[in-house]
Amino acid sequence: MVDTAHNSQIESIKDRVRGTILASACGNSLGGSAIGLTRKEIMISTGLAQLKDFAPGLSRSQMPEHKAGNILADSFLALTLAESLIAGKGHLHDEDLRKRFAELIEDPEFLASGPGAVCLGTIRCMIDATASGLQCFNLPDPSTAVRAFPLGCLPGPPKTAELKTAANLQCAAAYSDKSVAAAAVVVADTVNFLVQGGKIDTVEEVHAFVQRELEVARSLDDRFADAWDGIAPDLDYSGMPDDLPYSLINVQANVAELVPTAAGIFLIFRHDLEKSICAAALSGGDTDTVACLVGAFAGAYHGAKALPSRWTEQIAHKERINHVAANLADFWN
Repeated sequence: MVDTAHNSQIESIKDRVRGTILASACGNSLGGSAIGLTRKEIMISTGLAQLKDFAPGLSRSQMPEHKAGNILADSFLALTLAESLIAGKGHLHDEDLRKRFAELIEDPEFLASGPGAVCLGTIRCMIDATASGLQCFNLPDPSTAVRAFPLGCLPGPPKTAELKTAANLQCAAAYSDKSVAAAAVVVADTVNFLVQGGKIDTVEEVHAFVQRELEVARSLDDRFADAWDGIAPDLDYSGMPDDLPYSLINVQANVAELVPTAAGIFLIFRHDLEKSICAAALSGGDTDTVACLVGAFAGAYHGAKALPSRWTEQIAHKERINHVAANLADFWN
């Protein structure tokens, strides 16, 4: 009986690991249709459909050429990091990660997926193992933190030193701004907490979770910690909202705004994976990155079994995504 219960628990964890990778890619694609538009513009453009299914880029968005089901830069970055993690048997090796990112920025499909100048600049700094030139951007790019979520899929107690080290490693050469590293650790730790069955069903459990990640953030950077601390007070976690609150719309591409906002969207819609991801895709602003991260959180909480087949069957790079998800899940064997 003990073995049966243990095996069932492991299978549930593995499903949540697969859900993290699959749901993040689905969210990334769904949010890719409306990048740069305000929430009001998105609602006017989509009408009753409201991006519940993969759709081409809206004509006034930043990526009108986006094709339904295609993944974008955040997913390519996360998959590349995950593949380095798998090759290292659960450990990140600086040289291997730099090599993989160097290959990535030569890939025409990645370059066409909307990485942006700041994202490319931070990747180049990591490849060259130098922070030179970062001052030109002076923007805490959220993609560096968001791509850390596969680290949370590994076995081990949440908040371990190893997880913090790995999350820091993947962005250490990319940013001198400590808020990015703090956000990366919080992202990875959140996924790890949820993958292992962390409880956020009740309002009290939600507040306890926010406080727990606040402590992680505070140990690394006060500025990001202050931003994270702002997600809880004005949100109602007691039931499913009819709409997104004003504080969670029109999200800017800044790590101190985007990561806490994605967490807020996930938490208020936490009882429904599909609604949480769709809400993120409709939030306005940096929708592809927000929906990617909300997808990672929601997938880590609900598991792959909660994903609608109309998404998992139509997502681009399905074989690669499933391969990465399966290999990460196998670390739990």
